[in-house]
Amino acid sequence: MDRSIDGLKGRTSLVLGHCAGMIDIVALPVWVGIVLIGQFGLNPQRAGSLVTLFLAAVVICSLFVSPRVDRIRGAIAVPAAFGVAAAAFFALSTTKDYGAMAMLHFIGGLAVGCGLSITHSTIGASANPHRLIAIAFTALSVLSFGFLGGVPQLVSVKGGPVLFVVLGSIMLAAALAAAIGFPARASTPSPAHKPVVHTPLARGVWFAMVGTSLMTLSHSMMLSYMERIGDAHGFSKQMVMSVLLAVGIVNLFPGVLAAVFERKLSSQTVMVAGPVLQVVLGLTLTQSSQFGPYAFAAAIFPAVMIFTHTFVFAFLARNDASTRAVAATPVITMTGSALGPIVGGVVAQNLGYSSIGWAVAVVATIGALCFLQAGRGTARKVSAAEAAAT
Repeated sequence: MDRSIDGLKGRTSLVLGHCAGMIDIVALPVWVGIVLIGQFGLNPQRAGSLVTLFLAAVVICSLFVSPRVDRIRGAIAVPAAFGVAAAAFFALSTTKDYGAMAMLHFIGGLAVGCGLSITHSTIGASANPHRLIAIAFTALSVLSFGFLGGVPQLVSVKGGPVLFVVLGSIMLAAALAAAIGFPARASTPSPAHKPVVHTPLARGVWFAMVGTSLMTLSHSMMLSYMERIGDAHGFSKQMVMSVLLAVGIVNLFPGVLAAVFERKLSSQTVMVAGPVLQVVLGLTLTQSSQFGPYAFAAAIFPAVMIFTHTFVFAFLARNDASTRAVAATPVITMTGSALGPIVGGVVAQNLGYSSIGWAVAVVATIGALCFLQAGRGTARKVSAAEAAAT
């Protein structure tokens, strides 16, 4: 069986693994606003805490897995991980007990963290990480179009538990694809008893990782309460649902555009511009009482993260040959994403939903400064290497 990274089966497995591992971010407005708050009657803080628990578990598992990816057989671990995640989501569809939901959110998050870490590490070891991650984000965008266009309607007809059935089905599909064709890495796994010595990560890589976490914090804060913000503005349920559909449509394009502009835009330019756009769009979304500006900003906001993250992933892959940084992508992205629902919930509950925009402005500005430093850090590393060579 062909299990090469760049073979059709291998790429398909990696793309589906990426989609399954990242669908939680796409699902935030449905998961938090429509289901946990709207259907289950939880307050913003308790609803945000459940999703934060899931995402925190992703981070915890990825912290353990990412330094050890070269000693883990992905063909076994990835299908098992997504299989466990599927079981956790299916179980969530059967209960409304808060304690049971918390436990299942945590178990599902641990499983997703394992599967996504190994998947992203393997993508980073491919011949062209930028192109493959762009394809993966494009596939995620197609999935998000169907998800945001269909799942809210399903929830209104069938009830909140149907969300978890859909998420479980996505995890199951990823598990089956990984069982059939998850690729073997080009390098030979190191024996468990033999420690692997890695050179320290470049200063610029660390700044890029921190900047990405801050950007995902802004992203998840806004996305988790996008539907509630629209409701607070007084827009009808149908108007807000049309915005979620527009989000799915717009999300079809950033992955494709990232691939097209791979050699036309510098990674640092894109990385700095991303958080700046988050500030502008976030304030527009939360402060405007008119539906037009709210709808436009809401439709564009998630696409900024997808486009920017593609360039960040390629930046990390180029500046870390060990692939530890890209293997830690779940840690990088989910740390911010995990904090977003609970931070946004606390802000909304105490200061109102419009205050989320100002919180995003602060966090995203710091993220932009980190990305500026990332470019300078890697530039100094290159200059030092060139000087040593001469």
